[in-house]
Amino acid sequence: MDILSSPPLEWSPIYPMNRKDVVLDVFKHYISYKDGLPPYALVRIIDMICNRLIKARKYPALWVSVDAPGDWYVVEVKRFVKKKIPMTVQPAWKTTVIEWNFSEHIEPTYLREGDLPILAPRFDPADHGIKESALRALKIMARLKTAYRPEIASLAGFSESHVRNLLKQLQAENLIERRKIGKYEGYAIRTKGLRLAHRSWNIPKGVHFSKYRGEFRYAGERHRRVSRRWRAWLETAYPNIEVLESWTEVPLFYGIPDALVWGRKGEHEILFWLEVDSGHSSQKVMSRNYFLRLQNAYQHANRLGISIVFCIMGPPWAVKAFSWHIPPLPPNMAVIGQDWRAFGKLPFYETGRWFSGIEDRKKYPTENTLPFDPNQYPPKPKKEIKGTPANLKSTKPKYSKGFDDADWWYRSSSEREE
Repeated sequence: MDILSSPPLEWSPIYPMNRKDVVLDVFKHYISYKDGLPPYALVRIIDMICNRLIKARKYPALWVSVDAPGDWYVVEVKRFVKKKIPMTVQPAWKTTVIEWNFSEHIEPTYLREGDLPILAPRFDPADHGIKESALRALKIMARLKTAYRPEIASLAGFSESHVRNLLKQLQAENLIERRKIGKYEGYAIRTKGLRLAHRSWNIPKGVHFSKYRGEFRYAGERHRRVSRRWRAWLETAYPNIEVLESWTEVPLFYGIPDALVWGRKGEHEILFWLEVDSGHSSQKVMSRNYFLRLQNAYQHANRLGISIVFCIMGPPWAVKAFSWHIPPLPPNMAVIGQDWRAFGKLPFYETGRWFSGIEDRKKYPTENTLPFDPNQYPPKPKKEIKGTPANLKSTKPKYSKGFDDADWWYRSSSEREE
């Protein structure tokens, strides 16, 4: 196996016969929930590594070590992974595995001279002169391609001031660049930044990963802005929730939420599923679409035994129309709705029930008392509306059709007399 084409793995052979020339050809691959990729995308990297191992080794096996708190992330990786070779997915705290942990029997390999694998080294940020915080922002940019600073700060879990400094560092290294996105200035990742992000994910060279790393579906600018700020919205509204990670447009086994936050409340894991609706669909279409999405969320929660808070955001009329089509809710699922203009505000949630934050929103003008007396400022005088002068009537004489009209009158009169 050439080192230029070999995946960055760790060789962890198992010796079943206590002989150095007979081994179970096991390779170890590390993934982490902090990589900025959802389980779906990380599993695609695992599939690519399996394809490389099948070509290079006779009887390979893969051990995937997952660094993640809780159980949901590890279970998602196990459900998505395709077992092309004997494989086991284990949490990072487990340092050893045995043959029984793998999905199928591993054929022993008889080693000869030159059979030892040549593997590429794993990615180390220190070798590339980049800090962990800047690398995290770069990974998020690799997934979004173009974004505004508040969106990057929300998905990274950093403050906007900290992200401003990180983006300046990345821009100085020519990893990202300033670019106009719609009406405003934002940031776009450059090819050099994409290559570095791919190396940090330990993706084998020569494989195409662009269709897996990005957001799964295209959405309008306002739709994307609300979805990408879902984590910051939640952290402001529910400070007692520990947010572990967040993604936008992420495929799950059932459904594709516009944004998904994976968090914990105490010792219990919880998912916050966001759907953003612009209010342009009819009630019939909205009823059909969201009935299916609620069913997908329910199946996901029921299959994994995890609680899900399903949130619908959009204009007030869309949220109110959505509430008319909510089916009976299961005990492990809560549904809430909120105006997409009320950043940082969410209603109370309770499993098995629906709550809306539309009624709690203050109407303009604000009810807060002003620090000055508005009566001391007289209103501005209204400007006189100068109308355009009316068109004068023409003084030119109007001519009739003459004998044509007379002939018609006489002809009709003579016909009546006869």
